[in-house]
Amino acid sequence: MRDPVRDTIVSRIIDGVYPPGTHLKELALAREFNVSQAPIREALRELEMLGLVESERYRGTRVRSIDLAELREAYELRLLLEDAAVRASAHWTDQDIALLQSELSAMRAADPKTAFDQHMQAVLRFHRHVVALSGNRLFLKAWESLAWGVRARIMAKQIGYVPGFVEMRSDIVEAMQQGDRERAARLLRRITERLLERLNEIHPPAS
Repeated sequence: MRDPVRDTIVSRIIDGVYPPGTHLKELALAREFNVSQAPIREALRELEMLGLVESERYRGTRVRSIDLAELREAYELRLLLEDAAVRASAHWTDQDIALLQSELSAMRAADPKTAFDQHMQAVLRFHRHVVALSGNRLFLKAWESLAWGVRARIMAKQIGYVPGFVEMRSDIVEAMQQGDRERAARLLRRITERLLERLNEIHPPAS
């Protein structure tokens, strides 16, 4: 039950239902979700690791402001991980390519304006597959530890929908089919760079 609880709380934080400073009470949330306090506690602990809430002894858990500097740093790390993963891959089989193409089909089938969650899930599966195909377990562990299911939703809320990425991912798969690691890595980097550029346009970094 932790994941749906976490995702609902994240949505409320992002949408402003829980503005910064809101006190999140475990017992009240447990009653609302009709669960024990354990999954609530686990969800809040994960959100604290992501910097969305903060817990103080004897004062409970409160919502924090979105840390855009930390969000930028997470995406910068993702850029490096995905770039390294592509360059570390020995080769890609027809089965590997088919797996990525299936996620492209899922992205195209889910309009991000009306089926955002389904579209984003396909996007994240695509990028996870790219990292996993490197065969480097620590690359994958590091990538997964950044909780992209949450961070991607925060980024989308900050910058809105940016078109053109499905086509870029299609080009990545084409480059991988051709064994062109340099082009595949360059296109992967460009996706993350465009997200960061858009974020910086809307929310310029503090000088």
